[in-house]
Amino acid sequence: RRLQRLLEEGQFTSTYKFALLQALADLSVERDADLDGSLRLPIAAIAEKFIEYYWRQLPPFRADAGAASAGTLLQNTDRQAAILQLLAHARSRYDGMLAAARQDSDRFDSLRTRVARVIRQMPLWKLQTIGRQNEEFLYRREDYRQADDTIRLLAGVAGSFRSFHGLVTHLVRGAWVEQIRRIPANRQVLGEATTLPDFLFGTNRAALSGYRNILHDHQGGRCFYCDRRVARNGDLDHFIAWSRYPVDLGHNFVFTHSECNRAKRDYLAHPAH
Repeated sequence: RRLQRLLEEGQFTSTYKFALLQALADLSVERDADLDGSLRLPIAAIAEKFIEYYWRQLPPFRADAGAASAGTLLQNTDRQAAILQLLAHARSRYDGMLAAARQDSDRFDSLRTRVARVIRQMPLWKLQTIGRQNEEFLYRREDYRQADDTIRLLAGVAGSFRSFHGLVTHLVRGAWVEQIRRIPANRQVLGEATTLPDFLFGTNRAALSGYRNILHDHQGGRCFYCDRRVARNGDLDHFIAWSRYPVDLGHNFVFTHSECNRAKRDYLAHPAH
């Protein structure tokens, strides 16, 4: 209920708060909570999530093939958000390839540090403001620890994000899309386009096909689920189904027989796996 209130009644001038909520939800899935149910997250890890989300949103958006105009969508009500300006320079340096940016470790560390600075100054402190009240139901601002630059999710929050990750993602992305549609400068570019959600959050599945050979070799040519021999034209499967966790990360891919993949569908795999 509080999350719903935050999305409906919170003050949003940029899309940073949506990115922060999505980052907290994704990191709650990827990391183990402490024994008391709390989860301490490095601001650098949140910053890396921001880079991943916004990197794909920077190319010019064209409503359809015959659209008269195309342009980079604004993510702030008056001018482009600072983080997107930082990422635009990085994209141009690496020809749009995030993997290449990561390989240039010194510059990538510097970029992540600058993004983290913006996160600390803006959405981290303002996220939980509803109306004029600060509703600290995700984390306490006084729990920010400068010594190791971390914030602590309250006990039970990470578990809730994991349990309701699909629902949280649906709510956050829907609000994110509506915020971009409300920004006046975006209206000429967007028109009546219905492809905006795919542009902002979709994944180019074709780009994943190159990982088949890598995983085939990594698994010794065997299906992850049945352990029988599998040809190189087998399936690349999201171990936690895309419908439950729509993020492409290396540790979530396995190589399988097509029939094993179809049998698993969107279920969670047996604990033995």
